[in-house]
Amino acid sequence: MAKYLQGINGVFVGKVGTVVGCVWKGIPYMRSKGRPRTSEPSEKEETNRNKFKTAHTWLQPLLVFLRTGFAGYSSKSEGFNAAKSYNLRHAMIQGSLVPELVRVSYGDLPLSENLSVELQGSKLQFSWSTAYIPGSSNKDQIMLLAYHPESRSALYEIHGAFRNIGNQIMDTYNDFVGKTIHVYAAFISADRTRQSNSQYLGEIDC
Repeated sequence: MAKYLQGINGVFVGKVGTVVGCVWKGIPYMRSKGRPRTSEPSEKEETNRNKFKTAHTWLQPLLVFLRTGFAGYSSKSEGFNAAKSYNLRHAMIQGSLVPELVRVSYGDLPLSENLSVELQGSKLQFSWSTAYIPGSSNKDQIMLLAYHPESRSALYEIHGAFRNIGNQIMDTYNDFVGKTIHVYAAFISADRTRQSNSQYLGEIDC
């Protein structure tokens, strides 16, 4: 059963016979109802399915962060789906995502120089150069992410310290004790319309 949107002559969403109606990013679509598959997947198809599943599982705990990090990625894709597509192409090696190749943010906003992180007790101390970079603003904000993929646990800050502050502390609350985490940083613009590529800051043994 389908539901009409905007009256009898409007868009319908749902199934009507063999036709399926849907709306994606405000654009209405109609497609034929899929037929059940009876053949077994090929080896290549099974490999691709496993890659897709691996990327989905690795990135899913970062969903909220990726919605901002990959906002406006393209006219057809953004957020989690864009992040998954990008990292499948650029960070997947032999069926596994390589943390140092993973991007959790994508865009043309400049990064600050000398981005680094150190562990001090249960806190991550981030620092970066406050020197002006063309195309940036002092009021851009740092985006921080610490992630342990094996336990699928993550801590992040999407709207952190201003670029001209040059440092921020993230408290891990001892959540990562005995674990090796992967740390990333990026910047989001003051008006929230742009973000930078993320930078991998390395592994930290907590």
